[in-house]
Amino acid sequence: FLFGRYTEFLNVDALGQAIAAFAEGPWGVPALILAFCGCAFIGVPQFLLIGIAVYAFGPVWGAVWSWVATLCSGTITFWLGRFFGEATLQRLGEGRIKKFSGFVARNAFAASAIVRNAPTGPFLMVNMIFGAIRAKFLHYLAGMALGVIPKIALVAFGLQAIQAALQGNIWLAVFAGLAAIAHANLRGLPALKAMRKLG
Repeated sequence: FLFGRYTEFLNVDALGQAIAAFAEGPWGVPALILAFCGCAFIGVPQFLLIGIAVYAFGPVWGAVWSWVATLCSGTITFWLGRFFGEATLQRLGEGRIKKFSGFVARNAFAASAIVRNAPTGPFLMVNMIFGAIRAKFLHYLAGMALGVIPKIALVAFGLQAIQAALQGNIWLAVFAGLAAIAHANLRGLPALKAMRKLG
């Protein structure tokens, strides 16, 4: 993960062009899902991957397919955490992990939704922790499905604003830009309040 995150191991521009080339055919969505799943292990920021999806498929379908790909990636990393179980938690240590585990035990749905909109660390690690502490999978999946929507909407609106501005459509650019700013401000408030309760 660290090797992929802090080196030029992956050419993100080339990945985006490759997926855009596949987007018109039947392999576009599978290629995007594979990219999301593989990139989870090498530290590619999810904002970049969502941006690639929006670039390749357009703002609406890019948002839809990046949502699907995020759920697929989250499912794989959850079950990897479940497979490795307690060994994962022992390596991560206690402290905040222990508090997080207690919170998840009480409400996996809310916890899964909250961590998508709070600075909690790499989602690879977060998703594996959900699996390792044996959170209920369907609650985890539902929380992730809901919690990731603001981030996807933020990227889709933001890129649409830039594209509209470049094409000279000022009013669409302003509307999309304001929508992106509103999402950016609103998505963090509930998450930050909940995270403060965690300590």
